[in-house]
Amino acid sequence: MLKSMHWKIVLIYTLLILFALQFFGVLLLQGIEEYYLEDYSSTLDSQGELLASFLRRHQIDEQAESYIHDLVRGFGHQEGTEIMVLDSYGRVISSTSEDPDQLGKRIVHREVTQALTGTKSEDLRVIPETNQRAKYLALPVKSGQSVVGVVYLVGSLEKIDSALQHIRTILLTGGLLVLAVTAVLGFALSQTITRPIREITSKAEIMASGDFNQKINVKEEDEIGQLGKMFNYLTCQLDDTLKEISMEKSKVESILNYMTDGILAYNRQGQLIHINPTARFMLGLAEEDDPRERGKELLEDLCPDRDYWVCLEKGEQLIREFRMQGEEERILKAFFAPFNAGEGSLEGVLLVLHDITRERKVSELQQEFVANVSHELRTPLTSIKSYVEALINGAMEDKGVKDNFLGVVEKETERMVRLVQDLLILSQLDHRQIAWKKEWTDLKGFIEEIKDQVQVDFEEEAISLKINVPPDLPSLYVDRDRIKQVLLNILNNARQYTSKGGKVTLEAREESGQLALVVTDTGCGIPPEDLPRIFERFYRVDKTRSRNHGGTGLGLSIARQIVEAHGGKMSIESKSGEGTRVMVNLPFSEVREIEGGETCVGKV
Repeated sequence: MLKSMHWKIVLIYTLLILFALQFFGVLLLQGIEEYYLEDYSSTLDSQGELLASFLRRHQIDEQAESYIHDLVRGFGHQEGTEIMVLDSYGRVISSTSEDPDQLGKRIVHREVTQALTGTKSEDLRVIPETNQRAKYLALPVKSGQSVVGVVYLVGSLEKIDSALQHIRTILLTGGLLVLAVTAVLGFALSQTITRPIREITSKAEIMASGDFNQKINVKEEDEIGQLGKMFNYLTCQLDDTLKEISMEKSKVESILNYMTDGILAYNRQGQLIHINPTARFMLGLAEEDDPRERGKELLEDLCPDRDYWVCLEKGEQLIREFRMQGEEERILKAFFAPFNAGEGSLEGVLLVLHDITRERKVSELQQEFVANVSHELRTPLTSIKSYVEALINGAMEDKGVKDNFLGVVEKETERMVRLVQDLLILSQLDHRQIAWKKEWTDLKGFIEEIKDQVQVDFEEEAISLKINVPPDLPSLYVDRDRIKQVLLNILNNARQYTSKGGKVTLEAREESGQLALVVTDTGCGIPPEDLPRIFERFYRVDKTRSRNHGGTGLGLSIARQIVEAHGGKMSIESKSGEGTRVMVNLPFSEVREIEGGETCVGKV
């Protein structure tokens, strides 16, 4: 019987409808189940977040147990939902469960463990006692950055599962009815399929030749009509696939064009077949230049030792490094990767150019920094060693010589201590490990305090120090000790590089909503070639004078980082023989009042 076209069509049509119904039923059930679960999860999450927000205002401990019980009972009216409040150890403080043994019990479920680490967690699993699915939700209750408790909700999905089962029954009944009707109608109408089948066969032959623009004219909604629709669907899918392939090709080209690494592709003959804009920039090619005309020339520049041909012959990846000369020297690392178009011999080599100029400069700066630190420590250590050896060899007997030598040792030791302290401060600033103690600071009194601290040194060197601070300047919210360190460093530098009879001026004024502190001296000034490097670590304009005064070459670097950490800016203007002008701009900050009337002092 199944050899007959009549019965085959009836069977195929029935199976097609069965497939369509099954597909629709599965999607519908999945959609309904997702909708119910999302709605229930949203309700459960909102309830938990609301409870957690109330709990954040109170410390979760034994003293707040009565408040927590009342709060949980107020939230526990929803049938099928159990609410628990856990402390920071996962123990139950309060619960809507009537089981008295629940209190004090420690919950070690995965979602509770994750919530105790500060992450909201949820899960969907079966309750062993009732064999029903349930939704588990654990929300952390935080106090500041620490987790002080967990809101744990368990919601039964029994009603949702019951509703889904009812929908499944309806869909199954309806599906069976539709299949029965389909079989009857298919049997009755199968006699009219001869002519449409010929048309479908003809169209299928045309499509098989590669023309996917053919459409079957579906005149009736019978078995052949469904088959015609499936052919039309197949045509659209094939056409979409071809478009998708074209789109993927365009996507790959876009990725190559916007990569930060340069990409060049060469074939077996050494001809350039692709280059992206980044490679053009790295190799200094203008937009109007045709790189394919210079393909072999570029290959010889990039591969002077025939690395390309070695890579192509051996099929092994190679890595080379070279420098590109231009307006700025670039250090490029080239990766040679052979590729093929499928099974068989290699078709070419892909060159990936990576700019490592910045990494090398950072490495060089690190090496220079280590060398500077070593040099700065070696000089005083050598001096200390020499004087100590002299004392051991007999200089201790002469009190005058001994005192002189010990004074030198003390001076060099203090110099090393200052260097280590400055390095420690720089390290803390670099890693943002300094706790800033900001407070309101009266500027006039603050600057007068600094003046009193340095006045004696200025008088000893016969240098005039003038302070100009308007009395109406508003207070400044800063770390008083750190800003004092900045100003003392600037003033001491001005004193060291100003000759006797010179003048140093410290002026404070308000500019564009900021405090401007300007220190001007009449010293020797800074040469133009040294000015761009004045804030570099260990950089000194006059190395002899800096060391004689105990300088480490780190003061200005530290000062600028302190100012920038306060949201300000530090700059220097100077000319040789005309003095120096140092400007520090600091913003007038505002502070917030927190609960209890305390002032919020944070870190910058």
